[in-house]
Amino acid sequence: MFLTKENGMRIVEEIKETIGRDVNIMDRTGTILASTDPKRIGQLHTIAKEILEQQLPVLEVAAGEEGPGAQQGVNLPIYVDGNCEGVIGITGPPDAVRDFGAIVKKMTEIMLTTMRQQEQSLLVEQARSLFLEEWLFAQDLDWAAFAERGALLDIDIREPKRIAILEYEPHGTAQPPELHGGRLLQMAQRYVQGEQTLCAVVNRRLLLVFGPEQKALEVLKQFQQAAESFYEVTLSGGLSSLSRGAEDIRRCYNEAKIAARAAAKNHTILEYSGISLDFVLQNLEPKVKADVCRAIFETVPEDEREELLECLVLYFRCEGNVERAAQSIHVHKNTFRYRMGKLAQYTGYDLRRPRDAAMLYIAMQFLDTERNSFPGGNNPQK
Repeated sequence: MFLTKENGMRIVEEIKETIGRDVNIMDRTGTILASTDPKRIGQLHTIAKEILEQQLPVLEVAAGEEGPGAQQGVNLPIYVDGNCEGVIGITGPPDAVRDFGAIVKKMTEIMLTTMRQQEQSLLVEQARSLFLEEWLFAQDLDWAAFAERGALLDIDIREPKRIAILEYEPHGTAQPPELHGGRLLQMAQRYVQGEQTLCAVVNRRLLLVFGPEQKALEVLKQFQQAAESFYEVTLSGGLSSLSRGAEDIRRCYNEAKIAARAAAKNHTILEYSGISLDFVLQNLEPKVKADVCRAIFETVPEDEREELLECLVLYFRCEGNVERAAQSIHVHKNTFRYRMGKLAQYTGYDLRRPRDAAMLYIAMQFLDTERNSFPGGNNPQK
């Protein structure tokens, strides 16, 4: 039975506020389920039972006709989708409340229909949210059966998808983080409703799944702006590339996590494909940058450091073309190689070895911001 005490109380209180009369709702057994007169709740309403048993369209109780559980008033059956859900009764002399009957009956039926639709929609969204969590984290899925379950929820797991992870940071501590997450989830569901997007909150992160034709990044940035305007939170996040099948969604989830971490410092939203090594490196903690610079370049003599580090910068700027790098500072290419050899001798990192070259490139990214990390502070600018 859809009609509940909670729903019934919401309805009778709203109707009494409108018409100024006590109102009762009886269930399919004729028992008073909800009433603006609390002492009547739980009583058997004999008139309502008669309406239900004889399928009467209306039954009035006049003065002197009151019986067990029944007072003066007008009582009418209430229907939702053709099914009788119970009876609505308005307390008072029939001549005084009769005109309210049809209106109250219609109001009740509309409110019940709306409540049922809202609850059904909520149940579907909860099912879709749980489906998404299982898709991302469950072990040993039967993918064929899982695809069939998805179809029942209007989710095609074989279609390419993009995962977005949004992290939210409340501005204050007045409200619990869970409340922020629930509100943001509801807003996301409404905001991207037309996009048929999957939404869930997992570990204080908002997860969204987009289809291949959706303008995901544009939608995310619009949602970010709207959410930050309405709620006291700061949003940042990451967006993955397209999946290549149902099982590939977990790779996309990891991509979105990486992009979200990179975006957190600047409170922005980044696509995984748009994250460069330079971006990741520059978003490391300042202490890490300083430590890397010291570990690699501190052994270079101060009187040679500026010249050798200038050559290192030019080497990478010219993409490893020694001749072009040498020409840019008007020296012979052999002189340039000699300087690179000295840098390798001092640091222990040789540009001819790929792993060493990678470490030198990483350390080079920090030269501008960490120029004061060494005695003398004479590091070159990139």
